Amino acid sequence: MGMDYYDLSDERKIQWMLSGSSEEKWGWVIYRCSYKPELQSTWESYKDYVEKKTRKQIAESDAPDIADKLDWAFVEDPELEGALLDELKRRFRAWARSEVKGRFDVDNPPYVRGSRYEYFIQVDEAALRSLVGNPSNGHVNIVRAWVDPLPPDEATDEFGDAIDIEDWMKMKSDMIVPYWYLVLDNPEEWYVEYCPPPDGLCVY
Repeated sequence: MGMDYYDLSDERKIQWMLSGSSEEKWGWVIYRCSYKPELQSTWESYKDYVEKKTRKQIAESDAPDIADKLDWAFVEDPELEGALLDELKRRFRAWARSEVKGRFDVDNPPYVRGSRYEYFIQVDEAALRSLVGNPSNGHVNIVRAWVDPLPPDEATDEFGDAIDIEDWMKMKSDMIVPYWYLVLDNPEEWYVEYCPPPDGLCVY
């Protein structure tokens, strides 16, 4: 490219990432987990907001071709009403295995899974209600898909308090963008950015 990686725009970094791997798409899976009729328009507004914002940013960048491989995979299934994180993780892992089949072992990757296969987004009822009236000013939940609950005998500390396994956090709803996708491509960055729920909110 003739430039240092760290001098590249976010979009050029994604272009470089795609060209140097077998990945055919980039973007997160986004699960809708509330199907209250009064929140239908809010969900539609949020999907529209995410798609338009990202594609506008890409179109104005120096790597507009990455729009062809963008895939914010919005999943709508009424059976996911109120779904717990463990259920979503199982579903996501099955999807990830089918996506990468024949390319690498996503359960035991040689290096890292990458942002697309390491995380997913959950939009539950609380998140959807936070988006009412302004899809850019609420929150959604970002989840580490491969973190399992601790065994019962390891789940509490010496004081009997539950140990935080740091598998999810709230983030501003406007953070489904190339910059944040790239930050989390390095799994160590999760620990830098982590804001413990339920009160913490990750912003950038």
